[in-house]
Amino acid sequence: MSDLGPMTSILIKLGIRLVVFTLVFWVAAKRNEKIVFAKKWAPPVVGLVFALLNTLLYWALVPVLDVATLGVASFVMPFIVNAFLLYATMKVLDLRDWSREWFKIEGIFANLWMATFLTVAHGVLWFALDFVPKHV
Repeated sequence: MSDLGPMTSILIKLGIRLVVFTLVFWVAAKRNEKIVFAKKWAPPVVGLVFALLNTLLYWALVPVLDVATLGVASFVMPFIVNAFLLYATMKVLDLRDWSREWFKIEGIFANLWMATFLTVAHGVLWFALDFVPKHV
């Protein structure tokens, strides 16, 4: 992707993240009955919102939080940031005035499970899209 323009590269990475995060949300809803989507077409929308927040905010939040915690929590920082972005995704989708929620996660353990699943997917994406192209 290095020979593409910077905007094209960002759009390709965002598209890949959209597909992966949509799959993560879809699989999570199938495997955990406490993660519920109102409509069948909701996972791609939720995946898009999360992918946008993850792409735009993740790289800005991690360094700030690492400095704030003096690096003590750097090992768990991806989990903390992805849990925050999951919460932000739910709040962004709740801002709309629709009769039903797009999706909901019932309970703290379901939220933690979903944040863990998203963090693993994020790590795989980082390795495949950011680390490998720069080091191969």
